[in-house]
Amino acid sequence: MTELRRPRLLDLGRDDRSQCDSGEPILDEWLRRYAGQSRRRDTAATWVITDAAQVVVAYARLAMTAIDRSAAPRELAKHVPDPLPALLLGRLAVDRRYSNLGVGTALVAHVLATAVELNQKAACRAVVVTALTAGACSWWQRLGFHPFDSADPEELDLYLLTSEIEATLTGLRGRR
Repeated sequence: MTELRRPRLLDLGRDDRSQCDSGEPILDEWLRRYAGQSRRRDTAATWVITDAAQVVVAYARLAMTAIDRSAAPRELAKHVPDPLPALLLGRLAVDRRYSNLGVGTALVAHVLATAVELNQKAACRAVVVTALTAGACSWWQRLGFHPFDSADPEELDLYLLTSEIEATLTGLRGRR
């Protein structure tokens, strides 16, 4: 395996998006076709991990979002304005050649640290994700994320309170 670079914002002129193969065509297609467009239109920022040749091996799409308090779980909606501010981790993908090596977890740790920093500058109650599959949902839950509807076993929408991020980051550091 080649040496990987730290997470940073996607550089459209330098980073090779064409070789990333996560095994999920919808995720790969978004990176190739829409990541640049989303940045230019100020609708999402794409953070990447690349190899030494600037080939993207993992990415995460971030955007601000707001959650209707009446639709939020009690713990998320308690004592907050309506709508409540959150950071949307809209897409996360890791090239199959780098799966099970902790690359996705490292990128999530970076996103969570970004959420903490964002919360210091502007309110960010939680990080929210929609898992692509039940297996992905279980992975997010192992990182400390909670389902929006814990009574629904098929729920794929999850959140992590900003106040819980430090505990999650400490747990991730302990896994290394």
